[in-house]
Amino acid sequence: MKKFLRALIVVLAVVVMATLFTACGDKSGAIRRAFEKEEYEVTVVNGADSEELKDWLSEDKVDEIGKYEVMTCTKGINIAVVFKLPSKDDIVENLGQEAYDEAVESGFVNGNCFLISISPDAVEIFKNA
Repeated sequence: MKKFLRALIVVLAVVVMATLFTACGDKSGAIRRAFEKEEYEVTVVNGADSEELKDWLSEDKVDEIGKYEVMTCTKGINIAVVFKLPSKDDIVENLGQEAYDEAVESGFVNGNCFLISISPDAVEIFKNA
């Protein structure tokens, strides 16, 4: 009976940890689905897919820029540009801790994604994704 309880506790701990780590991961998929659900036209560009960048940058720089994606979401005059970075730490590194905290509070950071938009609707969709 003790072995069964230990095994059950271990399994539950693994499930809880997996859920927590998944929640802290990449948010770009959820953000994209949220915009598509609201009938936005979504276009995703990966830096590594750009032939122009491949011509201008060395191969190791193309691999580095390939970690970033830019998602444009448009619906009429509502436009949002979402930058997907490898991790939230990259956002903190680029913005600084104070600006990062303000961006999170304002709804312009969601997981590893950063939003640029003046559309209140787009900000709400992004924040709630």
